Amino acid sequence: MEMRKTFKGGLYYMGFKEFIRLLFNHFLYRKVYKIGDEKILPDGNPQVIASNHQNCLVDAIAVMLSFKGPGRRPFFWARADIFAVSKVLEKYLRFLGLMPAFRMEHEGMEDVGKNSASFEESYHLLNHGQSVMIFPEAGHQDKRFLGHFTSGYTTMAFKAAEQTGFEKEIFILPVANHYSDYFGMRREMCVMFADPVSLKPYYELYKEAPRTAMRKVNQIVREAISAMMLDIQDLDNYPAIDFLRTNYGKSFAFIRKEPYKTLPEKLKAEKELVAALGALEDGTRESVYSQADNLRKELEESKLQYKSLSKKVNWTSTILKIVGMVILFPLWIFSLWPNFFLYHIPMRLTKRVGDKMLTSSFLLGVNAVLGIAFFAIVSFVLVWCFLTIYMAVLYVLMMPALALFCWYYTEWWASIKEDLRLLAFYGKSKIAKLRSLRKESEKLEDRLWSMFKI
Repeated sequence: MEMRKTFKGGLYYMGFKEFIRLLFNHFLYRKVYKIGDEKILPDGNPQVIASNHQNCLVDAIAVMLSFKGPGRRPFFWARADIFAVSKVLEKYLRFLGLMPAFRMEHEGMEDVGKNSASFEESYHLLNHGQSVMIFPEAGHQDKRFLGHFTSGYTTMAFKAAEQTGFEKEIFILPVANHYSDYFGMRREMCVMFADPVSLKPYYELYKEAPRTAMRKVNQIVREAISAMMLDIQDLDNYPAIDFLRTNYGKSFAFIRKEPYKTLPEKLKAEKELVAALGALEDGTRESVYSQADNLRKELEESKLQYKSLSKKVNWTSTILKIVGMVILFPLWIFSLWPNFFLYHIPMRLTKRVGDKMLTSSFLLGVNAVLGIAFFAIVSFVLVWCFLTIYMAVLYVLMMPALALFCWYYTEWWASIKEDLRLLAFYGKSKIAKLRSLRKESEKLEDRLWSMFKI
């Protein structure tokens, strides 16, 4: 493999990065928080970026967009199977700074040896003062917990130092990503950076006992990442814990007089709630989880959301909402071109791959690389042919606003469906069930706060 001779991105890379930034910050997410991004070391300081892996490509994009300065970019390890799609895609991915990572669980043991080329390139990049990002979990999670770390990232960092005779100071930068919701659009996310960990104090230990040095560094990095994220290690009770932190985190923060508006504030409160649950006595903790799980299952069977239990709805306001939907319906139909395809083509690809955690990655990746440009050109040509070039230009300029309208209209309809479902429970046959669910919710909340002595 030919090693890179230039490390900064050119004009095309910078333009593409800004296009990704626009889509990422203003369409895929309505708010992106960057915490501690000043801890990213400047060029010339070799750093291995080690991150939790919660949302596939999106995790890497969040870090890439945190790098400031013209042409600055990190390089990434990415799953090897995407490089095998086509030669053209492989060259494009290489241009963007990606290197293939062959994993035993996916490509097989016989292909793991192919990682040697990516390791050699990583040594080359680090020894030229660049940044290489890798996910130590070697695969993304579908829950909010930190998985087992492989030793690849510490091996990479120490081997790079070894190649320079331990003259260069190599760093490992711990990173954590957190999402308000893994799926859909217009959610929130935050990317957090901890203090870089210098390997220099461990060089002598590494020379004598490499595995011991790597274990010590791994423990520090892992603890730093875990401290930043929501790390629910009790996977046996994960559904109950996730239900409690999602639905009782706000009141937990309110009673403790802590803020709960921004995503970082919500993350802090939910981490404290999860920690408080974990500190309960064994019998009590299991009893609470059982109570929460029963309520969760009852809500699912009733096809109701937890927030609907405290929601006040009536036929007058719901009918007015429906009237508004009907009035805006023609505009929604108009907005479906090309947004229907821009959304559903990535969704079809996600289903074909069979991994729902790729949802946001396909939404962003497919549309950034091909979808938006293709449909913008097609739309421009069609409008120009049937109307005028000025109308064609105007339509293309309107496409972002139409995309947002199309999404919010669809979300609005989903909320009305929830209102109608709740109104159906106000009938004589279901009101008793609704009252029972509300009573169970209040009992669980009272129990939580009495146990926490709040």
